[in-house]
Amino acid sequence: MPKIESSFSQLVSDGIRKTVNKFREHPCIFFSEMDLHSYLYHCLYTTKLEARTKDGVITSCLHKEYPTNFRYSKETMEDYGLTKQGIRGHFDLAILDPQFIKQSSIESIENKNIGEAEARSKNREKFRHELLVAIELKYVVNNSRKFIEEVEKDNKKLLIGLKYQSFEAYNLVFCNKQYYYINELAKLVENTNSNIKIMLALSDYTDEKKNTPKPITNGWSFQNLIVHPDSARENNGMAQQSR
Repeated sequence: MPKIESSFSQLVSDGIRKTVNKFREHPCIFFSEMDLHSYLYHCLYTTKLEARTKDGVITSCLHKEYPTNFRYSKETMEDYGLTKQGIRGHFDLAILDPQFIKQSSIESIENKNIGEAEARSKNREKFRHELLVAIELKYVVNNSRKFIEEVEKDNKKLLIGLKYQSFEAYNLVFCNKQYYYINELAKLVENTNSNIKIMLALSDYTDEKKNTPKPITNGWSFQNLIVHPDSARENNGMAQQSR
């Protein structure tokens, strides 16, 4: 796993913690997966992530739907590297290395041209360290088994990415239903490759009662980032009273 600046690592931990705690406290705030993407982006964004490119443009290290530096098959998840087979995918959220931004043109940083990525890959050391963090999110909102397959594919996409570049890989799964396949999903999470930090957050209402069990991970120390939803609400109330 890469070693990233402690301030960036803390930023990511805080953003994930805030998003998970908000979901556990009020799951109905989030109607769609895009709602979760937007909230996490909001929690992560700071001007500390802004940097100037080699050609003098100010941009951010944080981006949504950032292109992968490889092609693959979305059906079989076969890796095609930088060849002309398959398609490029996108990471739901990515944080770029500020050094990559400072040493590159905005065209290279936007990473829309596979030829640019291929040219950059010739300098293996620099290419390997362009990304600091890649995050995938999934929101289970109905009882379709397809969510199991989609989480598996997100894991495989992150693992392909880790073949070519060194970054912290996160797969964040949220579920707001009494999911039929919850045991299978939990087993998938628990058995995920340790190079990926995966987490399953559950929060739903049954007969007007909220069920909020502890998040499930594959062993990484996420538990110390979360608080019980009731505690979060009480702490927030105390903070407002102290203002």
